[in-house]
Amino acid sequence: MGNPVICIAREFGSGGHEIAVRTGAALGIRVYEKDLLHLACKYGELSEKLMQSADERATNPFLFRTVHEGNYHVARGLPTSEVLFQLQSHEIRRIARRESCIFVGRCADFVLRDEPVLLLRVFVRAPVEKRVERKMELESLSREKAARLVRRMDKRRRQYYEAYTGRRWGDPTGCDLCIDTGETPLDDAVEAICARYRELQKGVSRP
Repeated sequence: MGNPVICIAREFGSGGHEIAVRTGAALGIRVYEKDLLHLACKYGELSEKLMQSADERATNPFLFRTVHEGNYHVARGLPTSEVLFQLQSHEIRRIARRESCIFVGRCADFVLRDEPVLLLRVFVRAPVEKRVERKMELESLSREKAARLVRRMDKRRRQYYEAYTGRRWGDPTGCDLCIDTGETPLDDAVEAICARYRELQKGVSRP
């Protein structure tokens, strides 16, 4: 039986990143998020500067750049977003086989669907107004700018997830735990995830 692995998908501004960081600290396991870009580029011997704009983005069919650099792990001639998805997926699978950890975004729940790991799939959401207020506070934005940012990032994440998985982003039937941070304090959200994770650990330790 494989490692317990937490996959956290999140609406923009819902606190998903902070929940992941706090959960990782509470459980003593590593959180993989933006560093998956670095690992993927290292694996493919590609420039992070070249690939950064493709992170968690679906391919724009009218405007995209193809990749012709990198080593033999890179499918040359494909759009940057598709190349990055393939490389990140490889790294997600490699890491999950090696250790218990938390993945944030990057379609990790889908990537690991057939892997010999114990998945805990979490989706973090919140009402739009709560997320707008959070971004206003954290980034000192006007309400109008924060609202535009939330709408744009939600659209980007939805398109990305649905393009590469064929599944509906945020579908409760595809989650083990759906947390609304408009109703649930972040500390309680962390404790709920930790409790479910420990249940998975018990399953691993049973003879």
